[in-house]
Amino acid sequence: MRILFLQHDPLDGPGALIEWAHTQGYTIATCLICEGQPPPPLDSFDLLISLGGPMGAYEEEKHPWLALEKQYLRDAVAAGKKLVGLCLGCQLLADALGGKAYRHTIKEFGWQPIMLTEEGKKLFPEKKGADSTFAPENHEKSSFLAFQWHGDTYSLPPGAVQLARNEACEQQAFLIGKQVLGLQFHLEWTESMMRDALADPGVALSMIPSPTVQTPEEILSDLSLFQSGKKRFFALMDRFVASS
Repeated sequence: MRILFLQHDPLDGPGALIEWAHTQGYTIATCLICEGQPPPPLDSFDLLISLGGPMGAYEEEKHPWLALEKQYLRDAVAAGKKLVGLCLGCQLLADALGGKAYRHTIKEFGWQPIMLTEEGKKLFPEKKGADSTFAPENHEKSSFLAFQWHGDTYSLPPGAVQLARNEACEQQAFLIGKQVLGLQFHLEWTESMMRDALADPGVALSMIPSPTVQTPEEILSDLSLFQSGKKRFFALMDRFVASS
């Protein structure tokens, strides 16, 4: 499988997805669309992954390449490609395919609970027996912790099925057929990515602690969350790319 990453910020890269691709023997290519790199021809990839970024999906006037990407996403869907959107990428997919991305009233920053819908339970991997691969999680409530860093949200595009939600943000994940997957949260972030991001003095100063906003110390207090998130994400991606 050939994977194309659309990257919106030099510091917000594929993270653990690089390991997943290499483990599976997939080839990867990256387009820094935010720096003016033109997206490659549609026949050059099988799976497109639109990554995160600090801008809003609706800020086309400030970032003209956003309009270009949305059209590219629509073209990729029409060409039958599989697409995954992460955080900003999720909002871009929703906006491009008939939903709407917009500013939310609540900001999420840090490890926050994700609660799966009945449809979400069908796609996300489940804990089996004594296997702690996906711990920590509350299996009975089909919830787990995932890293969040966003102040925007989106409405579901036509044909989309909601996969997850939480108390702060109703839309956390969606699926369109077996072709398009959007995740508002980050399972691809690694510990090193997190430490680099939190090292920016402006990050901590801009975050006011609340039930949905953690301090850098809180975020780094349980490093096992990176491993459990990675394992969950790898299993989810395996299941998604295998569906047809």
